[in-house]
Amino acid sequence: MDNAFDLITPAPTHHPPEELLIDYASGAMSEAEALMIDIHLDACPRCRRTAQTAFAIGGALLDSIAPARLPRTLFDRTLQAIDALEPASARAPAAPPLPSFADRWPAPLRSRLSAKPLGAWRKLPAGFRALRVPFEDESSRLWVMQAPGGRGPLRHNHIADEWTVVLEGGFTDETGTYAAGDFAYMTEGDEHRIVAEPGEGCVCLLLVHEQPRYLTLAGKLLAPLMRL
Repeated sequence: MDNAFDLITPAPTHHPPEELLIDYASGAMSEAEALMIDIHLDACPRCRRTAQTAFAIGGALLDSIAPARLPRTLFDRTLQAIDALEPASARAPAAPPLPSFADRWPAPLRSRLSAKPLGAWRKLPAGFRALRVPFEDESSRLWVMQAPGGRGPLRHNHIADEWTVVLEGGFTDETGTYAAGDFAYMTEGDEHRIVAEPGEGCVCLLLVHEQPRYLTLAGKLLAPLMRL
């Protein structure tokens, strides 16, 4: 069933490749990667249907597997593990309410940001700002990136996958124009120059596996200050 959000917002025109949706459905992603897909699915009925199909196929495959015999002591060990869990009253206090700038962001991202206290915005050259989305797994880093209108990272190429989901505004590069909900997928060797929308600019969620390689002299000089 499509979200009510679909009735008032244009559907995304840029999507993750199908193999990423299959990895998502099979649980073969880190928490940060899965959140990126969650946010795109929140806006995209087409990809939700693809993911639902992948879930259904996975469920059918599980149903076809003969059940395994479990040790008789497994149930008792499970109960003991539950009893050993830290009581709710001893856990860390809830994070403070989200700041107002996150009100328009997709529900999956707001839910994640509500789980842990946020740090401060990090100021970057040329008016850019970045806000770290906290995850324990450091294999990939997730950032909310705010770019002023008409600006963007200098020309660069990628030495590993980089995923972007637009939250507000939009940007343009050699592959097209991206608006809220769109998913940009860059792979090793891909080269581009991103420019945020004039005026409104762009707020996006950026998943970084490795730092990009800047190709201009100015980019190479600024690269240490732009590391995420």
